[in-house]
Amino acid sequence: MNVPIANQTNALLDRVPSRLAPTPLQTLKQWEVVKHLGSGTSAEVWLLEDEARCHKVACKTPHRGLGTEDLSHEAELAAQLSQENILKPFDVGNDPELSLLEDATFWEFLAGGTLTELVSATGRLSLAQTVTVMLPMIQATKYLQARQIVHGDISPRNIMFDLTGRPVLIDFGAVRATAHDHVRTGTPGFVAPELLLPPSQHQGLEAYADIYALAAVAWFCLSGTVPGSVEHRVPITTLQPELDHDIVEALEAGLNADPTLRPDLDHLLATVAQWAEPEPVDLHASVGEDYGLVLPTRQPQHETPRRRWFRRQNPSKVSSRRGPRCKTSRKKPRSHRSRRLSVALGAFFLAGGVAVTVAYDSNRAHESSESKDEAPQVAGQQDFQAVIDALAKARSATWEAGNPEQVGEYALVDSSVFRDDVELLTVLSESRHHLEGVRMRAVVEDVELSGELAVVTATWQIDGYVQRDQSGKSIRQTSSSEETIEIEIVDTVHGWRIAAVR
Repeated sequence: MNVPIANQTNALLDRVPSRLAPTPLQTLKQWEVVKHLGSGTSAEVWLLEDEARCHKVACKTPHRGLGTEDLSHEAELAAQLSQENILKPFDVGNDPELSLLEDATFWEFLAGGTLTELVSATGRLSLAQTVTVMLPMIQATKYLQARQIVHGDISPRNIMFDLTGRPVLIDFGAVRATAHDHVRTGTPGFVAPELLLPPSQHQGLEAYADIYALAAVAWFCLSGTVPGSVEHRVPITTLQPELDHDIVEALEAGLNADPTLRPDLDHLLATVAQWAEPEPVDLHASVGEDYGLVLPTRQPQHETPRRRWFRRQNPSKVSSRRGPRCKTSRKKPRSHRSRRLSVALGAFFLAGGVAVTVAYDSNRAHESSESKDEAPQVAGQQDFQAVIDALAKARSATWEAGNPEQVGEYALVDSSVFRDDVELLTVLSESRHHLEGVRMRAVVEDVELSGELAVVTATWQIDGYVQRDQSGKSIRQTSSSEETIEIEIVDTVHGWRIAAVR
């Protein structure tokens, strides 16, 4: 019989408190153990973050009592591979801390989660989304087999996504060369039946096993269930009667109990490509809210996902000024009379058309010093999304707290952004009003970098929020909004700070 995914995923989704991470990880200075990502047959996986440099990395450590031989073999093998849908090891050669850890391996962090989590959240994938997952996985398997390598554990838990929706094959702990002796491996429901037989009755781990696993993954995507054994399997036409005969035939052929009757990878690739035109997978249901906005597939106004990239601007084409492009002159004093005031800052203040209504006494002088807390700094060319994420998060927290003294944590002192935010937050504080539900996020579209200055083009979004008075009464409700803006940020001794917006 077919097995519902809930019964298969409970153990996979168990989480261990980060405080139980191995001692060497807990004693790191620059890196923090954020959370436990999952468990495998021989290892635990942890998410580490270097907040100052905006780096995240997945770290594998062996189960207690086990050695690191398998982990080392996996990392060495992966380092020899180069294919866009195969997990890449994280190079720690220049990291003063991680390079000293002998009982761990490090990998790129894929924030989009696993295929197991996606199907668990959505029930099943459409035919077009299934094609989006399967074609890269078949191509990755072809790449491995061209090098006489069998993965041995292709399954939904070992297929992950980055935030662009790119599927990635992970976990090379089960990978074996085709010439190796038999090793029993694989995930129940996705392991070829011949591998469950005694070693004397078959030739060991062969390429046919991966073909069976790929067909089982396609079945899982389309039905939301794990295919049962051959003799007890419910026909997929019972689960999905609308599937075309050619699709059903391809799935049944790939899941044939006789390895020699399964299609080869070229045939499987050509067959799946004819099922439907691929469409981006929608990861919104399965990723955490921290990544919600940065999912390109959640922006239907764009037919293809946006590429996040930057170009280093030719210094000769940049203004010779060293400071940020922002006004530094003080505003003229306002009228001394107290009045009801609706203040709006256009695009950047909560991403367009957002107003705060308060009682304002303009006689107040506003003073604020830059916070000593450091904002994230850029370590490499691909970190600007993380920098903008951190700045948006800091600004959201400051507005939620209503504390003008925190503005220096994200804005350059004496910039127009700094002055405007301090002024409005002071108004809110004096009126004893607060904003509830303020959350700002951004998707980086383009970056022009020149020295310590970067001009970031981004889609800025603010979720709907409520302005309340001291008693909790709603004063104003504002719906969510989104707008494309240019943000000037400057690399200071305290990290990146917002200098201007246009």
